[in-house]
Amino acid sequence: MTKNEIQKYLSERFQAEGFKNIPVDEIATELKISKKTIYTEFDNKEMLVDRTIMNMLNEAYSNVIYIVANESPFIEKFYTIFNIVKKNLIAFDDISLAELKRSYPEIWIKVARFRKHNIIPLLRLLITSGIKKGVLNDYPIELYLKLIYGAIKETTHRDSRILESDLDLLLKMFLNGALTKKGRKFLNYRLGNVN
Repeated sequence: MTKNEIQKYLSERFQAEGFKNIPVDEIATELKISKKTIYTEFDNKEMLVDRTIMNMLNEAYSNVIYIVANESPFIEKFYTIFNIVKKNLIAFDDISLAELKRSYPEIWIKVARFRKHNIIPLLRLLITSGIKKGVLNDYPIELYLKLIYGAIKETTHRDSRILESDLDLLLKMFLNGALTKKGRKFLNYRLGNVN
């Protein structure tokens, strides 16, 4: 069992269930390996959690950078980035982050910094690009960010079941309000090709 396989398992658990403090015994049992094997790869559990979470963030970040730099149309970029958000939503929702802060405050600080200094600037860049290309209405960028974050936060409370269709509808509603005529024309063309 390699380090990557252990991290992949933990990433999948976090993406499906959100961050929670999973005992090393449970990880070993699920992977059918010994705890010693895990501790051969990672000095301690905190290192395992840190490397796994930072790997998840770096992977998502690399994908978003690629998408933003790509020459594809704005709407395609937005949908692709939204799919990355959906994939990682439960792992990084408010409940998961509160649990991470309680269990591993140093890792939580790294996640908060990563989000502030890496993810948010990329979203700003994407929104700015959409405005410059005439696809998004010229509203304040910070307002766009608050609207996206707030809507996702409200839609994904764990006390209600998160449905992928709800998130897709949320994106459609957001885009219908934010897009210019030119942007809506492209969105309708895209939706027509999908259906």
